[in-house]
Amino acid sequence: MNTRLFVVLVSAFSSPALMAAQSGNWQPGFSGEVSLLTGYSQSKSQFNADYKQTDALDSASKRKSKALFMPLFSLQYTLNEGDSQFYVGSDRADVALGRFHTEIGYRQSLQENGVISASIIPGVIPNKTWQDPFVTGQKRKETDTYIQALRFQFTNIMNSGFSLEVAGGKQKLDKERSGQSDFDTSTQKQLNREGNVYLVEGAYRFPVSRTLFVRTGLNHTRLSADGDAMSYQANALELGLFTRWQQSSMAFNLSYQVSQHDKTSPVFAKKQKDHEWGAFLAYSYAEPFGWNNWELVSLSGYSRKNSNIDFYDEDSLMVSVGMTYKF
Repeated sequence: MNTRLFVVLVSAFSSPALMAAQSGNWQPGFSGEVSLLTGYSQSKSQFNADYKQTDALDSASKRKSKALFMPLFSLQYTLNEGDSQFYVGSDRADVALGRFHTEIGYRQSLQENGVISASIIPGVIPNKTWQDPFVTGQKRKETDTYIQALRFQFTNIMNSGFSLEVAGGKQKLDKERSGQSDFDTSTQKQLNREGNVYLVEGAYRFPVSRTLFVRTGLNHTRLSADGDAMSYQANALELGLFTRWQQSSMAFNLSYQVSQHDKTSPVFAKKQKDHEWGAFLAYSYAEPFGWNNWELVSLSGYSRKNSNIDFYDEDSLMVSVGMTYKF
């Protein structure tokens, strides 16, 4: 399953939480939430952990399906003045933008001038990938990959609706063995996926009515990998619609990204170029069955990546339901 697809959906319904974070509308003391979701996912990817063996590198993978279960949490502590907040966990406002990680940070409200925040992403929740993705005819071995980074955000700058984010860090793998099965040492160096990663994003959010909000975003990502063939830059555009009623809220998000690698792949004799898009729909209902502080959530979405190298083609589909408890 495409992890990014799942976690965008997890929090797409949370536009009220997103708006509260942007406005600095916080209550003193501890607060937080725990989410539990379950559902069904279907994916087609050479990097799917269920697709352990491939017999050829010149074709896409087979489609795999499975049940899914995922918990998320966040915890905040707001000082008595109500304008300073420490936080830890998977922030809903952040996950709603498609970035899943645990972070530890500090926010400061500037009242009508916006909110600034600084955080550390320690990389404690890794993703799974292959030690050597290019092994054929036998089972590939898994390893953990993660990003450790520093991050700065300035949200709703001078009450304009514009926001800016800058982040930088390291992409690491526990066991990076790309190309070791079939290629020489020189090729292996070109395939090394570890390196420095940077992100810059500008966004604009504005109300259409009292209950409908629109968010547009444009970001640039740069991976300066240790292997020249794995270095790339990507540009992405996002459009989100958020609406809410008395007890419920709904969100719809579209994203499109183009990425271009720096050098020709020594495995495929091509310079990799990808086009990726996603569509997500989410609905939540507050206090179902009269349960205070609970939300019922239904989520669905689809993402697809088309590459000029068939090996890197991917698509993911998922549906899920879950509950969130706020405290």
